[in-house]
Amino acid sequence: MKRPLVFYSISLALGSLSALVFLDNVFIAAVIAASFFIIMFYTLKIKFCILNAIFFIFGVVSFNMYFNIRPQDPSQIRVVEKKNYYFIGDYRGRKIMLKNKLDKLKEGESIKVYGNFKRELNAQKGIIGTYYIKKYETGKKDFIYSIYEFKRNIYERFKEVIGEERSALVMALCYGETSYISQDEMQKFQKLGVIHAVSVSGFHMAIIYQVLESIVGLKIAVIVSALYVFFTGMAAATMRSFIMIFLFKLSKKFFKEYDSISSLSLSALILIAVKPYYVVDLGFDLSFLATLGILLYNGKIYRKLFMLPQKLASSMSLTFSSQIFTLPYIAFTIQNFSWGFMIGNLFLLPLFSIIVVLGNAVLCICFVEPLFKLLCKAMEVIFTAIDGANMVVLKLCPEIIYLKYIDGLAFIAVFVSFLMYKKGYRKLKYVPIVCFILVFLGVYAPFMNITFINNDNGKAAIIKQGINKVMICSYDDFHSSWITNIKDDQYIGKVITNPVKNFTYIINSNAYLNIDNDMNSKLHVKNKEFQILFDDGNRNDIEVFSRNNCIFIPRIKSQNKNSTKKYENPLEGSTSYVIIFNMIFRIPTICD
Repeated sequence: MKRPLVFYSISLALGSLSALVFLDNVFIAAVIAASFFIIMFYTLKIKFCILNAIFFIFGVVSFNMYFNIRPQDPSQIRVVEKKNYYFIGDYRGRKIMLKNKLDKLKEGESIKVYGNFKRELNAQKGIIGTYYIKKYETGKKDFIYSIYEFKRNIYERFKEVIGEERSALVMALCYGETSYISQDEMQKFQKLGVIHAVSVSGFHMAIIYQVLESIVGLKIAVIVSALYVFFTGMAAATMRSFIMIFLFKLSKKFFKEYDSISSLSLSALILIAVKPYYVVDLGFDLSFLATLGILLYNGKIYRKLFMLPQKLASSMSLTFSSQIFTLPYIAFTIQNFSWGFMIGNLFLLPLFSIIVVLGNAVLCICFVEPLFKLLCKAMEVIFTAIDGANMVVLKLCPEIIYLKYIDGLAFIAVFVSFLMYKKGYRKLKYVPIVCFILVFLGVYAPFMNITFINNDNGKAAIIKQGINKVMICSYDDFHSSWITNIKDDQYIGKVITNPVKNFTYIINSNAYLNIDNDMNSKLHVKNKEFQILFDDGNRNDIEVFSRNNCIFIPRIKSQNKNSTKKYENPLEGSTSYVIIFNMIFRIPTICD
């Protein structure tokens, strides 16, 4: 068997995945297991078939050992992460949510908790349940607590010298602490296509190791890199990168041939064995898929770009190859993607790399005040350059697009057809064209379409034209999740909330919407004007309908007045219209 580690890692991952699926659907889990054993039996020799079966079974056992554990009362738990209204704790290597009486808790503390444990699995995040704390006792301040305390202190020192916003970015870029970054900043980096650089990942591990090896040599570089992985929280992507670097250097040391695909597989094998929930962890999956794309296609794409300058060709090939396998995965999971990733990686990643080096150099001289301030000044210069680059790149970057399952299937179909075409199946050359047409028809609206919603949650108008989708809405804070549900369900690119009176939204050169009061508005299409009236329960319907060019949006009331989640379908009770050549037509629904 060529590259057996690839088969072993896949077998282990499928075992963990089938154990996860078993929690929700026994039949599908059985299908996965049966399919695996049948394929192994008919494609591999009996020896390797047995070995792969052992890894599959080990994956099932590992998953159940991780999640089927119940903390006792009392329990010793390490506080590792703070959320909005709860904490994440570590109990024997498992994640656990901590709620109640948490005002004075600090990250890094080891506490003895008294209370009740409720098994509430969140497999994607590795959470085994929730511990509702009645009281707790704080333990001694150990080495791990000192690391967390050191991070808090270094943040405060950065904040005094370079300000809160830049300090938050340093903490994320250099030490893996993303809790200080605002949501607006994260969205900006998402649009720039460099969200992977904001939290410590394989990108950072590679930079740190290269700098260390050039300064202190191989052995010390490996040791310090291992400490860096521990210091930054042992994220999946960082661990993967460190294992691959370690194996590569080990092979050079013992004059053995290094196989990058086998190295990637071994790192997956180790990590999934320890943390079986990694099979559905977004960070883990994206890191491995991006690395796999780079290993398989970076060199091929680079050779195709031989006419470009070397550094530009290297950056472009690295960026494009990393997207080959991650793009379909994003379409099935995160479902949003920035086309600005090429520009962001080209202009911003080099500057981020300098911040990573300087930020980690600060750890060595942080107790020497003059040197600390000197490095902070150097970082301020780089941050000034980053701010300027951000302004330019943000103007050049298109809006974030929202992907659907059909897009992911289309990407996979195009990729498979390309591989088959290279093997001689020439007729498959038309598959990408068909996929492009289907995806284009799914996202492109040739005529302006407006969907009005009027229910207990609020009022909204969704305007679609071309590939753009904008939502104008009016609601209170209690129903903000309703707007989020609509945005996610309809892949809205831009949301305008609670517009002021006489707000005007320009749709195109021939149409605009003028909002008067409480979402009541006037739609102007060339020389025609349509009045939009939302029913508030007080109007006389007959009087409203008797007006010319008036669109009346009835109010749909919830059947369950005691439920906070009033509508399973966020567009329930919506009314849609399409405008063709200055004429407006209502789109009939099933209810009609």
